[in-house]
Amino acid sequence: MFSMTGYGKGEAEQDNLKIAVEIKSVNHRFLDLGIKLPRLLLSFEDSVRNHIKSRIARGHLDIFVNYKNTLCEQENITCNDTLVERYLQIAQNISQKYNIENNINVSNLFDMKGVIEEDETTIDVDLTQKLIIQALDIALDNLIAMRATEGKKIEENLLAKLDILTEVVGKIEEYAPIQVETYREKLRSRVQDALGDFQIDENKLMNEIVFYADKVATDEEFTRLKAHIAHFKEIAKTAGAIGRSLDFITQEMNRESNTIGSKCSDLSVSNYVLTLKTEIEKIREQVQNIE
Repeated sequence: MFSMTGYGKGEAEQDNLKIAVEIKSVNHRFLDLGIKLPRLLLSFEDSVRNHIKSRIARGHLDIFVNYKNTLCEQENITCNDTLVERYLQIAQNISQKYNIENNINVSNLFDMKGVIEEDETTIDVDLTQKLIIQALDIALDNLIAMRATEGKKIEENLLAKLDILTEVVGKIEEYAPIQVETYREKLRSRVQDALGDFQIDENKLMNEIVFYADKVATDEEFTRLKAHIAHFKEIAKTAGAIGRSLDFITQEMNRESNTIGSKCSDLSVSNYVLTLKTEIEKIREQVQNIE
């Protein structure tokens, strides 16, 4: 079982080129990728996207790819003189027009878009591709390891809650026959009070009790709910992306618990029904974080 939240970082370096990849992952219904690449590496976006899809099934991932090429820093970085002159002219015009100090300096120019340029033709495509995948794999390994650790904690928590459900279901099942017997006594008492000295028609009374017993019968709901619990545990042991399956089973458990709650309306069992619904809701919240 894997959580959908986690973080991973990886680096790869060769021949003056260094690639660093960071990945942050949170919950999402599907696989949603937000890839941030430097302008020089935009052509590698599809490669990054496809590689991530081969290893991650669900979650929103923010992927940050950074690079450093010392060779380019030494030989292929130039200054766009035309753009610098234009920036300086605009700064001078603003200073004169609004009578304010022109305090632009070299550091300001370095921060302005397009002033410093790098020759894109110097990128070694094959080497860059190899290092991106290497760094990406390391980052994914770390991300998946964190997801697995968190997933283990979630699994333990879910299994504990399923044990609580099983226990509560047993308590409610014990009450089911008592509910009918309690209704029988209440109905007999009310009818007798209404009739006074007249004799109760046992056949009609029995028909009413049978009708009520059928109305509040929860055997099918308990059978299905216990089957869902068993199925949940079975899927939880399965490898791969299981979050959607567990989410569907949780919805079915919630449906059965609502039906049981509507049929077991006696105050003596209401706390058990409330516990049942509360634990299923906690399970539903946890399942949202499973890949």
